[in-house]
Amino acid sequence: MTGLVIIVFFLLIAALAPILGTNDPIAATVGAPFDVPAWSTIFPTYSKLPVDQHPINSTFATAADTGSWTWSGTINKSVEPIPTGGPIGYSTAVLVNSTVSPTANQTNDPFLPGGTAFFTMSRTFQFTGNAPATFQATAVLQPIEMQNVSTVYVKMMIIDPKGNNYSLSSTQLSALNFEIAIPSSGNGVWKEVVVSSGLLPLSGIPVYHNITNPPAVIFTQPGTYNFTMQIQGVVAPNATAPSINMRVAFVGLYLRGSAYGVLGTDNFGRDVWSQFVWGSQISLLIGVLSGIGAVALGAIVGIAGGYLGGNWDEIIGRITDFFLVLPFLPLLIIVVTLLVGNAALYRTIYVWVILIFVILSWPGIAKIIRAQVLSVKERAYVEASRALGSDTGHVLRKHILPNVMGLVYSQVALNVGGFILLEAALDFLAISVHGVRTITWGLMLTYSLPYAVHNPNLSYVWWWFLPPGIAIALLSLAFVLVGFALDSIFNPRLRQR
Repeated sequence: MTGLVIIVFFLLIAALAPILGTNDPIAATVGAPFDVPAWSTIFPTYSKLPVDQHPINSTFATAADTGSWTWSGTINKSVEPIPTGGPIGYSTAVLVNSTVSPTANQTNDPFLPGGTAFFTMSRTFQFTGNAPATFQATAVLQPIEMQNVSTVYVKMMIIDPKGNNYSLSSTQLSALNFEIAIPSSGNGVWKEVVVSSGLLPLSGIPVYHNITNPPAVIFTQPGTYNFTMQIQGVVAPNATAPSINMRVAFVGLYLRGSAYGVLGTDNFGRDVWSQFVWGSQISLLIGVLSGIGAVALGAIVGIAGGYLGGNWDEIIGRITDFFLVLPFLPLLIIVVTLLVGNAALYRTIYVWVILIFVILSWPGIAKIIRAQVLSVKERAYVEASRALGSDTGHVLRKHILPNVMGLVYSQVALNVGGFILLEAALDFLAISVHGVRTITWGLMLTYSLPYAVHNPNLSYVWWWFLPPGIAIALLSLAFVLVGFALDSIFNPRLRQR
């Protein structure tokens, strides 16, 4: 029962990987490199570490998404599909048509000179914990048309619980100027506006002057904060009916700390939990299919040799002995390396790896099954069945197979764990049997090894290598426990004990 519970647990993780592992385990950077798990901050060693947070993470697929923001200005807005050629990952956006009076006053913002506010969107969020190490505000938008407007400014602000307003936008630094200011020539072009806290000390905004850690200036205490994005335009002199039409596909604020999620992050800032749940699929797939295939082939050969006997048994026995004396691991490494070097075969690499495991693993199982068949076929009830005129098919179906299947079931369970370990070993030995878009438990162990043995400053990245290592050990143990249980159920001698 213990083995079954563990197996079902990991099967559920593998089946629910798209739900549990919401981040791309290979391509998505979700935090800083080597973030510890968020729950580890309960321990004194990590108690002062800030936790990664995504307080603002808005896409606009429905009217309800726009309703979560507070809008101001003379605007018309609607959620519409993005035409072909839009930014990757976004299918809808909120279309905002905004106008101002020709006599509208400028904002008198010295950091965005000449700007007039067209519309504003703001949203509150809760901040807890310690000040983040860095933060980043992002907007994905497309100016469609600027009527009597020469430049659009994207102004971002954060207001703390005390009411202090911290601007994040300035044209006084070339890098920020490139991000914040969109000239009229940018009409129809999608732009990702990214304001990083690392640029603020050089922005020219006094509050950040000579400050090495701008997040510590803004996020001084837990509480309710406000994030605001304001679209300003530099209105042409003597303009009539100035307007801005713009699509907004995404607005986000990411607070980067040193702790993230269930299992932290790897050396590239990728989600280790997502790697873990997606990696379980490959390990289980190769382990289970290889175990079933090897035992099925071994059972067929063992039954044939044991039941037919004579010259057939001798021929089958010598073939089995030949495969038994092959150097298993070196031959496996050579064959897999050859497969990886062939582009055509590499596309179906999983199928070939399973076939190799099966072809090199069946002889030992065949020997065990043959011994059982030799014992069963000499029993009195089998002789009696033959004396009554039963043919070979009847004897195999009614007498041999029922007495062998228990052993087959137990061998499947006992061998699956070994194949899971073998697949992990190939990955650990850097025998690349997987594509660049694949992650497995073995690959997680391989990638974490350099940091796990040589980097005490990162606590030896225990959150990265322990989960796959423990999972491989538990799953292998679970199949062994189930195999022993099945053996004791189906083996009459063990059942009598």
